[in-house]
Amino acid sequence: MAWLTAHLKTLFASKKPKNPPKRKPPTREEKGKFRALDNDDENAVSSPNFKFQSSPKRSASNCSSNTNSSDLTDSDLLPILHYEELHMVPQILTQFPAFYLVGHPLPPPPLPQARQVLTASDSVKQGLIHPRKSSVRGYNHAKASGREWWDYTPDNGGTLLTLEDESFRHLTREYFEKSIELLQQICGQFNQTLTENGDKRIVIPQEVMEDIGFSTMRYLRYSPTILERPNIPRNEPPVASSSSSSHSASSSRSQPKEDGYSLPRMEAHTDHGILTLMTATEPSGLYVWDRNGKIFSAPPIENTVLVIAGDLMSHFTAIEGKSIVDDGKEAIGDGTILPTVHAVVLPKGGTERYSVAVFLRPKRDLVVSKQRAKREDGEIIERDMTFGRWAEEKGQIRGRRCWMVGQERLSGGQDI
Repeated sequence: MAWLTAHLKTLFASKKPKNPPKRKPPTREEKGKFRALDNDDENAVSSPNFKFQSSPKRSASNCSSNTNSSDLTDSDLLPILHYEELHMVPQILTQFPAFYLVGHPLPPPPLPQARQVLTASDSVKQGLIHPRKSSVRGYNHAKASGREWWDYTPDNGGTLLTLEDESFRHLTREYFEKSIELLQQICGQFNQTLTENGDKRIVIPQEVMEDIGFSTMRYLRYSPTILERPNIPRNEPPVASSSSSSHSASSSRSQPKEDGYSLPRMEAHTDHGILTLMTATEPSGLYVWDRNGKIFSAPPIENTVLVIAGDLMSHFTAIEGKSIVDDGKEAIGDGTILPTVHAVVLPKGGTERYSVAVFLRPKRDLVVSKQRAKREDGEIIERDMTFGRWAEEKGQIRGRRCWMVGQERLSGGQDI
């Protein structure tokens, strides 16, 4: 386990990649177009170049933001990319920790369904707990963090560990399947560059584009009432699955602050998979970090979804011939995508927050990297690092925040 902890620390200790790409400043035209978003200009979202969002038109439930365009600078903003510009994703994710996608073909986000299942009676939730206490299938909660979640189970057509409601099932399944298709499309953009022989360079394994693997969708609720209510009875606490996305039991053992003050939150972490698609209600509370340790606020913006990178993107986009596991920061090049460090902390006095997250993950046995090992006779050999093994060993590291930069400002539920 020590080797994994050491290499993760090394990876995130790298403040800058070698020869980092220069971020191009937005043109006057681009600035005008993002300002037009405040004026309900439907044409503002179809720019041929990504935009920098300022004072965005947020979801209808936004009543608490006092931010205006004069409070933000271009460097404080995450880009908004149109669906027709997916070819820009590989470049965007080397410069930014996340991006918004607009003009996408997804149906309305199932936020009402998230509220429906997560405000159901305790007896209903008890019936949605996985028989083997999986933390990535069915219902789970982390009372000490003020959050609870329900994971869609794609097996058997989504009929397991779910509500007896046909509309709920249909809308949930539809959004999951459409979101996975979209994330697979995004992955395909990384395989468009050519080798010296004129062949396409395979960065993301083809299996990712052809199979849903161990992908899932999570409905999340953050609420002060969860901090206060009794635990739902269960025979034993949930255990982290080998493909958990960092919402495992170990992250829920939060210690209260000395003054007794606490907030619904999720500690800074990275997701185990390839890409994660998110949408949420206000209040936001979501923050992301770039590779230099800079923190960006990522509020919900109407008609967009937020896309971030998971751990496997660093494996897939490492310098050719290098391994993130063995070489750490030496495997990071201009085109290497680092996993997005992110956290959720509800602002003091905020109302409850609902979110939907779709995780694109491969099958557990997919080889994502190679690891060098020494045999008893001293010979150095390579062995496969599968997704399942990576997720399992990472999940067993206590205090996953240890290798992440800049997270101190948002850990432990401080007032922001």
